[in-house]
Amino acid sequence: MNIISKRSAPSRLRQLSALSLAVGAIVFSSTVNAQLTQNITIGNPKALGLAHAVTADPPGIDSIHFNPAGLAKIKGRQRMVKLLGAHMLIEGEIGENQTPNEFKTSYCGISQGPDAGCGNQEFANSVWDEEIGSDKGVAGSKSSTSTPLLMLPGSGLTEVPFMVVPFGGIAVEDPNYGWTFATAAYSPMAIGYQRESSQRTPIPNADPTKKTLYERTGGDPGELQGQDVAIARITYFSPSIGLQVNDELAIGVSIGFSWHGFGIVTDFRAPLLTLAFLGDLQGDLEENNIDLLDVITPYDYVGELTMEMEDALSLSFNLGLLWEPTEWLAFGVVYQSEATADMEGDYKMVNTDQFVDTTSSLSHSGLDQLVTLNGDERFNATKVEEGKVTSEQIVPAHFAIGTSVKLFPNLKVNFDLKWTEYSAWDELTFKFDSPVDFLTLSSVINSLIGEDNADSRELRMQRNYEDVVSWAIGTEYQVNDNLVLRFGYEPRGSAIPDNATDLLVPLAETELYSFGFGYQLDSYSRIDASIAYLHSEFTAEIGESKNANDTQDGQVVYNPYAWSTVSGSVDAYIFALSYQEKF
Repeated sequence: MNIISKRSAPSRLRQLSALSLAVGAIVFSSTVNAQLTQNITIGNPKALGLAHAVTADPPGIDSIHFNPAGLAKIKGRQRMVKLLGAHMLIEGEIGENQTPNEFKTSYCGISQGPDAGCGNQEFANSVWDEEIGSDKGVAGSKSSTSTPLLMLPGSGLTEVPFMVVPFGGIAVEDPNYGWTFATAAYSPMAIGYQRESSQRTPIPNADPTKKTLYERTGGDPGELQGQDVAIARITYFSPSIGLQVNDELAIGVSIGFSWHGFGIVTDFRAPLLTLAFLGDLQGDLEENNIDLLDVITPYDYVGELTMEMEDALSLSFNLGLLWEPTEWLAFGVVYQSEATADMEGDYKMVNTDQFVDTTSSLSHSGLDQLVTLNGDERFNATKVEEGKVTSEQIVPAHFAIGTSVKLFPNLKVNFDLKWTEYSAWDELTFKFDSPVDFLTLSSVINSLIGEDNADSRELRMQRNYEDVVSWAIGTEYQVNDNLVLRFGYEPRGSAIPDNATDLLVPLAETELYSFGFGYQLDSYSRIDASIAYLHSEFTAEIGESKNANDTQDGQVVYNPYAWSTVSGSVDAYIFALSYQEKF
């Protein structure tokens, strides 16, 4: 049976593959949060107050992360406890839908039939407005959330009233050999938020020929790129050593034993042009005397995916060097290794009735024959699909070089230059223990258009993220023997190309401003505190972002906001407080 016969089908097949790859695009985007939270979630007040320009001026026990060579400067025995607090506001705006007339005409022809007079633009527009309306309540709306969410070991996605997390560490010097041993608990990466979910209520006595069978009320339009999203990496054991080689040179190394977790709950919906291909396919089925195909219409919700995964043991290491040729000048170098998290957990896909009707029709249309010939498994065509899922996530390698200069006896300036290998994120793979319908559909389509992004039980997302080079500057002013003030500025580059921005985290170029202080309480103890403000924003004009609003035929990955301008911003306020003492 030739179920794909029209010349336009291959290009539109790409649109249907967009539907099948939707979830993968959302899931992968969450990994970019590492750039947003890099160093910040360590929660060290000195480092935060200096905008993390501390490679040549390492911050005590937290030198474990920033430059292990700094541990050699710790004398005697020392312990530290600290609190990290954060408030993050994520906002977005979806512009008015500007679907072109030619698409409305195409939709009219599919919906009403070839003899309905859809060549009349006024009639075609009226059919579109009556059956589709204004993008089902998403276009022309705003997104906003400041509700925190954590991904925690043993608890998974966890709602919290506010984001405050405690950490701590200990260091012990061996004066006989000039070694200092240390370990600490900290979080190299953590971010999470929760958006309000909309209600989609069936319209009583709706006319099934009018396509719009439910109305969307309430909720946040950003739910299409994450209702609940959280990712965390918690280093719970970090054996480290700093060695003073001579009066000028110190070296250090630390090993991180980390738990790595990721969770997401998200809605997704059909890309705009999905219907066009299904309409072609329906015509072919009619020619073969097969029942009409039930289809999802533009902007219909397709399903809700929940996934929680974790890896209890992910290893990494840090290497550091600190050279202080004079009392007023220091140089530092640190290399933080790439780490791999082999996560595993559970998934649950709750398909909408429209999508179940579509897969049911496909499974009875003869497409199953093509599916099995392609080496895939038959459609489940069920409301709920669930099972186990595994994925490998890379934490990119990071390198920094810095200097610390005392311009005056009471004024010090630090400067860091940093590089992070985000190009390591070239592909993300999710493996499912059971066939999933959106993957099966994608695999068949991929085989027809010569691509290989999915099988029935595996999703492979290709990405082309970029390495990032950035810098930071911090100043420290010693007011008196007890009090020190700190100021910092760090412009952070984005690993995400402009054509891949979205509302998952509206992350583009960011700027961090910080202020802090340290106070020596007595000869044994001190407190440090800092506060910082981070801002990032982006605007994607219609068709600019392949992850949000692309409209180019054959180039769509996942675009829930097609034919609308999308803009977003992140405003984060971070607070860190620590108490350390000798014992």
